[in-house]
Amino acid sequence: MNRRDFVKALGVAGCSTLAPSFSLHAFAEQRPSFNEAFNQQLQQHPILRGWEGLTQDISPRHFSWEGKLPEELRGKSLYRNGPARVVLGGERYTHWFDGDGFVHRYAFDAKGVTHSGKFVRTQKFVEETKANRFLYNGAGSIVPNSKLSKNAEAVNTANIALLPVNNELWALWEAAMPYKLNPNSLVTEGQVSLESALDGMPFSAHPHADSTGNLWNFGDLSFFGHAKLMIYQLTPQGKLSRYAMVDAPKSYVHDFAVTDNYLVFYFPPIQKGRGETLISSMNWQGHQQGEILVVDKNTLTPVLRVPFDAGFVFHFGNAWQEGNTLTVNACWYHNADIMLNDVKMVSDGTIGKHDRSTAAQIRINLSKKTAYLDNSTTPMEFVQFDNRFTGKATQLQFGVHASKHVTHGEYNSIASVNTQTGHIDSYSFGNNVITEEPLFVPVSSKPSEGYLVNTGLDFVSGNTYCYVFNAQHIADGPVAQVKLDSYMPLGFHGAII
Repeated sequence: MNRRDFVKALGVAGCSTLAPSFSLHAFAEQRPSFNEAFNQQLQQHPILRGWEGLTQDISPRHFSWEGKLPEELRGKSLYRNGPARVVLGGERYTHWFDGDGFVHRYAFDAKGVTHSGKFVRTQKFVEETKANRFLYNGAGSIVPNSKLSKNAEAVNTANIALLPVNNELWALWEAAMPYKLNPNSLVTEGQVSLESALDGMPFSAHPHADSTGNLWNFGDLSFFGHAKLMIYQLTPQGKLSRYAMVDAPKSYVHDFAVTDNYLVFYFPPIQKGRGETLISSMNWQGHQQGEILVVDKNTLTPVLRVPFDAGFVFHFGNAWQEGNTLTVNACWYHNADIMLNDVKMVSDGTIGKHDRSTAAQIRINLSKKTAYLDNSTTPMEFVQFDNRFTGKATQLQFGVHASKHVTHGEYNSIASVNTQTGHIDSYSFGNNVITEEPLFVPVSSKPSEGYLVNTGLDFVSGNTYCYVFNAQHIADGPVAQVKLDSYMPLGFHGAII
């Protein structure tokens, strides 16, 4: 059976198992009043402003810099993606992950920032807008009188990440193909089709470019009940070069790491069984081990599967090979509570009950077929690095961080961590701020010399900020910042063009 036939044999285009997901049982019996319940909680817990959502596109408005924008960033634009339409027809989704994707543009000039934003016009968004109600169960919510989704496309929210490709901006989800946006107008220009045989296949929200510029990604077929991954190789222009299916543990994987020769995946000990929803069918098996999978980029075949610590990883940083050892930077959770239980708490005011992830390194010995975890106590998520040096040994990893005295459970700081010395260079925005993923912009040929650009929500004042930091001197504070006249929903990932 060739690859094309195998894709068809999987039957993913007609699969409806993705649509159900995890719900908030605390409000399940009061679904008609959930929106009212959220709004009541919002009055008591202004931190919930980050999950309140949006109802319409945002026209361009200009805001002035405090400080001075570095010349290297003039003409650049920061884009951010995340769930935003969470209320429609009087119904509110009960889980953060379910909101329809909304893309922000922060266009930089010497005087300030022009901010605008648009919803991604997915198939789901268009159909539900016409009906003026949510039609399908989401990744974490049960919708009253929901329709059966015939495939993943019906529930594709395009709400996780963004990838600049060939003068386009791809809005990514993790269980279906991305949507193409115009980077200037943010107008949705249709869905990506790599090859007709792959339409309907999962395509993760975390593609990575290697040192040659080629793009790598995967699709987790466990969404459709198969213990397999689809591996994709794309040109720098976003054209499909190769793809292959490989055997994999039947678990859940969100991200992966890239070296010059290998792709590295971690599968947590999550067992999928029966359940009302997708996530309720996932059971944490902490008494069992996780598993590392290493795939050869040259042959697109697995070369190593090795047992590993029980834990969970949403995001990986840089990875490289020295001799027979692979070093992989990761944000490590001791269990999968953040995925299976805790994210839902953003909807009822009980924020921050989950453990934060910590900056860690996974070391894999290819010849001995062993792996071990070198963990730290440094809180870090949404890890970034100077990706000009993907696959090369680098010292600095950037990400969101939490100061020692923060009074809520989210991240209120950004930081760099030197993985060789352990040195932390951080800046806290204070207890009233939730900070979002910092993106690195290089300004010289030296590793990690450049600027960090990120956004943050002051949930007490009700303003979203855009910040610019010198990546080598984070503790000095922002060199420039802009305060918007309102607050935006918290999102996930972004890009800079």
